[in-house]
Amino acid sequence: MQGVPAPSAAQDAPAMQGMPPAGAAVSPPVAVPVPPPPQAAAPAPAAAPERVPARDAKRDFTAEMAGRGLDPSEVARLLDQARYSETVARLVLPPSSPTVRSWPRYRSRFIESRRIKEGLAFQEEHAQTLARAEDRYGVPASIIVSVIGVETFYGRVTGNFRVIDALSTLAFNYPPQARSDRSAFFREQLAQFLVWCKETGSDPLAVKGSYAGAMGLPQFMPGSLRKFAVDGDGDGRIDLAGSPADAILSVAHFLVEHGWQRGQPVFLPINLPADPAGLVDGGLKPTLSWAQLQAAGARAQKVAGMSEEWRDWPLAVIDLYDGATGTTEYRVAAPNFFALTEYNRSYFYAASVTDLAVELERRNRVASRIRVGQLNTPVDR
Repeated sequence: MQGVPAPSAAQDAPAMQGMPPAGAAVSPPVAVPVPPPPQAAAPAPAAAPERVPARDAKRDFTAEMAGRGLDPSEVARLLDQARYSETVARLVLPPSSPTVRSWPRYRSRFIESRRIKEGLAFQEEHAQTLARAEDRYGVPASIIVSVIGVETFYGRVTGNFRVIDALSTLAFNYPPQARSDRSAFFREQLAQFLVWCKETGSDPLAVKGSYAGAMGLPQFMPGSLRKFAVDGDGDGRIDLAGSPADAILSVAHFLVEHGWQRGQPVFLPINLPADPAGLVDGGLKPTLSWAQLQAAGARAQKVAGMSEEWRDWPLAVIDLYDGATGTTEYRVAAPNFFALTEYNRSYFYAASVTDLAVELERRNRVASRIRVGQLNTPVDR
C-alpha cells in the first residue's frame, strides 16, 4: 500500500539482455544466525480521540480547500457526513501483542499455489495489455502482475471502507499512541481525494478502499492516483477499480517514475561473505559500490553472456530476518529493488513481489516476448 509503511519499514510487509531477469532473485541466500532484535513495547491502551483539536483541524482544512478549487461549505458538508472509524484507528497501530518478525512466514502468504495459479490466469487474460505496458515502460509483466497480486489478490480484495471515513479518521484523529503522528500525510491524502472526486465526478461518500484510503486493484493512495494513474484502455477515464488495463499501466508508470530501470534486475548473482550483516544499512536507497562489496569479500558469480554494467550501479545488501529461527537471509539488491520499496517501504514486501514474479516467469515463459530473452539465468536452468 503506497505511502503506508509496514510495521517495520525495511523488513515487514518481492532486464538487461543476457543478465538475470528483472524478477529473478539470484543472489545465493546467506542464512546467518543473528541475535533477535529488541521487541517493541506493546502500545498503551487506545485513548478516546481528542475532539477539540480535531474540530480545529477540520475548520482549518475546510478553509484551505478553497485554494484547491473546492467550495469550503461543500467540504464541510462532506466532513460532517464522514464517520470516525475505531477499526481504522486500530489497524494503523502495531499489534497490541509483540509478534516475532519472520520472513519465511511473510513470504508464504504470497508465494503460494493459489496466488501463483490466479496470477498466471491474470497474466494470460491480460497478455496484450501487459506486453503494451512492458513495451512502453520497461517493467516486466511478471512484476506488474505480482504487485497487483500481492496488493489485492488480482482485484479480489480491494477494501470495503469508505475512503472518506478512513482518511478523515486518520487526518483528524490519528491515534495518539502511534509511534509517529502521520495526520499531516493523511490530511494531504484527504485533500487529494476530494479534488479527485471533483475532477472525476465521483461521489466522495460512495468510494470504497482500504483502511488507509488506498484504492483499486493496485491500491493507489489518492495523491498517487492523481499523479501516476494512466488511462490504459483508452476510454477517456481512469478506473483503477474496474479496469485492469488502467491498473496495469498505472503500476508500470508508478514504478518508472520512482526509479525503475528498463532491462535491469532486482537482485544480482553475488556470493556474499560468511557474515554480511555489517554491509546492511537498513535504508531505502542503494549506497554501496561494487568495489566496497569486493573489499568486504563479495564475489560475483560467472553467468554466461552476463553484462558487467551492473558493476557501476549503486547496490545494497538487504536482510530478511526470521525471528523463529534467529537467522537472516541476505541478498544483493540492484536499484530496481528500491523502486519496489517506493510502493511499500518494506524489504519483505519488495522481496515477496520479486519472488512471486520469479514463480510466474518460471511457469509462463510466453507471456512477454521481451522477457523471454532474459530468462537465461541460473535460477531458471
